[in-house]
Amino acid sequence: MTSKSRSRSVRKSRAPRKTRSLASRIAWGRISAIAIVLGVFVSIVVADKIPLIGASCNPEPEPPKHTQKIRELTSEDSTRSIVAFRSQIQSLIDQSGISSNGKLSIRIMSAQQNEIFFEKNPDHYLTPASTTKLFPTFAAFALLGADHMISTKVFTDAPIEDGIVKGDIYLKGFGDPTLTEPDIKELVSAMAKKGIKGIEGNVYADATYFDDITQRHIYSGDNEIVEALAPITALGMNRNGFAVEVHAGEVSIIPHSDAVIVSKSGLSAKESPTPIIKPNKSKQTAQTKSNKKLMSAAKKSSVKKSASKKSIPVKSKKKGKKKAALDPEMQEMIKYVGDAPKAPRSKYRRVRVSISTSMNASGMQVVSVSGRGSATSYLTMKSPDLFIAGALRYQLRMSGISVDGSIARGITPNDAELLAEFKHPLSYLVGLVNKNSDNFLAEHVYKLVGASAGGQKNTGKVATETVKRILSNHGIPVDGICIFDGSGLCRKNLFSASVQTMLLNRALKLPFGQDFKNSLSVAGVDGTLMKRMLGTYAQSNLRAKTGTLRNTSALSGYAYTRDGEQLIFSIISNGPSVGEYKQLENRIGEAIANFSYASSLKGTQ
Repeated sequence: MTSKSRSRSVRKSRAPRKTRSLASRIAWGRISAIAIVLGVFVSIVVADKIPLIGASCNPEPEPPKHTQKIRELTSEDSTRSIVAFRSQIQSLIDQSGISSNGKLSIRIMSAQQNEIFFEKNPDHYLTPASTTKLFPTFAAFALLGADHMISTKVFTDAPIEDGIVKGDIYLKGFGDPTLTEPDIKELVSAMAKKGIKGIEGNVYADATYFDDITQRHIYSGDNEIVEALAPITALGMNRNGFAVEVHAGEVSIIPHSDAVIVSKSGLSAKESPTPIIKPNKSKQTAQTKSNKKLMSAAKKSSVKKSASKKSIPVKSKKKGKKKAALDPEMQEMIKYVGDAPKAPRSKYRRVRVSISTSMNASGMQVVSVSGRGSATSYLTMKSPDLFIAGALRYQLRMSGISVDGSIARGITPNDAELLAEFKHPLSYLVGLVNKNSDNFLAEHVYKLVGASAGGQKNTGKVATETVKRILSNHGIPVDGICIFDGSGLCRKNLFSASVQTMLLNRALKLPFGQDFKNSLSVAGVDGTLMKRMLGTYAQSNLRAKTGTLRNTSALSGYAYTRDGEQLIFSIISNGPSVGEYKQLENRIGEAIANFSYASSLKGTQ
């Protein structure tokens, strides 16, 4: 057979296969069409049972949910559950005995339904301690927005020729208390990128965004220094404090600043002499023998008593109290170490380093160091605005940008040109304030509210007026409210549990609600609640602001129940038993997180 005949026979044999393949494809096409129609029909029927993709996306952990199937609850069931919950909370209060020797204001309510779960004296105005911080931080978000950035800027009103500023520069602060030395370097880097090579004039510090009343106890009017705070200023850095390190006759200021004058006329470059102690052979021999006896006794004791493994309690100096029992061998080791001979006193008297500070006539801070040896001391900036201007001048010089002038205070001209800017987010600052209950930072937020409302004069007073105005605009009554500072250190501040829960509830409905809630500490996780309510349903669930003063304790925030319902609560206690108040707060927080309608009904049936 030739090749042509073979190819024709092959083509003839393949023809029937093509026909069969086409028929097969038609049949399968019909089957696929039927399947698609059936699929569409089934999807329509069960569409309401299929969850939407992304429906579970939530920036915070999902609220707790029941894993067991429970019957549908009626309104009567819900009422009985809440009544049982109220009885439980009242029982916790009664067991604590607080109501007999203190004052309470409590409210617990549902965020979704605004239903009151429990309340006791909700409209009694008490000293709220650090839960005061909720109000200035809420006002700051409401006034400026959660995405607001707090700036620190460098300006000049002089011409720039070939990279040389033919005049002065102005460093202006807008209330950022979190600036650090690396941030100042960022400002210098931004100036260098603009081609700045030198400054022929001065470096002026402009802190006029806040008023010049920098002490909390003065602008609050309570005249009580509950906690010593560094000056509250619109321009500052490093929490308005610095370190002085002394070593081998050298003095370092950290962070570096040209605004600090170091006087070390009385400082010796020599280190304190280290005395050579010659051991007393007779005492050493006696002690060695004594130690050998102790170690031998310890070994014998270990051999004799290792089988029984009994513990010997260590007696405490205080009567009626005992420390944890210790193993005999460990007890002997402690005795051995404790009985070691003390080093004899040196015949040389130890010379200490003396570090003091003052302010000269031009407002510059002077650090005086005398003595010999090494030491580190932490000091408060007397003029934070000048210190940071000095830090800027120092970093400019270190980066190769010459500065011919000195440091002084000045007001930025309106027509000044922006040279550099550094920003921190407001939400970052609010998080530090509420999670850690930082009083220094809280006062800056308080004054930031006043300054942002135009209160460059008498900033504290304007801050109070602005906070109240914002609360009133959001439907929160302000008639009984007293607020004199941003930290809650002032004992004249007055709030009720009713007002605090209203603020917390309103925050959830505003654009910044999640940022505000996230700023609170989380039970058993972080901030001031890190070590509280551990191992309970409240852990990693309850978010709240704590408050503590002498004779005052408070806790206000949010928590999900076991049914996934979000409750809002506020507990304010005034009286002598702060420790007991804290325990009651924990128990109530745990009860809220452990609440379930089904579980409550079981207890009432």
